[in-house]
Parts: sequence; C-alpha cells; structure tokens
Amino acid sequence: MRLATLHLETARYGDAYRAARLALLRQQVVRHIKRTDVSAQKVEQALATLAEANAPMDRLARHQ
Repeated sequence: MRLATLHLETARYGDAYRAARLALLRQQVVRHIKRTDVSAQKVEQALATLAEANAPMDRLARHQ
C-alpha cells in the first residue's frame, strides 16, 4: 500500500492533485458553457422581440 506523503511537491504535482484539479476545471468549463448558452438564448430572444417590434415600421417605410 502506498501512503501519501506531506511533501509539497507530492501534494502539488501528484496524481491525486492532478485528478482533482482536472475535475474542478472540467466542472468550471461545463458551468461556463451552460452560462454562455443561457446568455446566448437571452440575446436571441431579445433580437427576435426587437425584430418583431420593428416589423411594422419596416412595412410602413416601404409604402411611403
């Protein structure tokens, strides 16, 4: 059985540290992707609302 040592190098660069750090970074990336997706959906909704609000104005401008 291999026991973990309390050396800074082992703690900072060991397999367990790398695995934990990778899991944390992966979780952060997924969270950022989800937030970006939600933000993009809000922008798309706002643009659709703006396009809908401006649609009657476009039709009037063409007929004048």
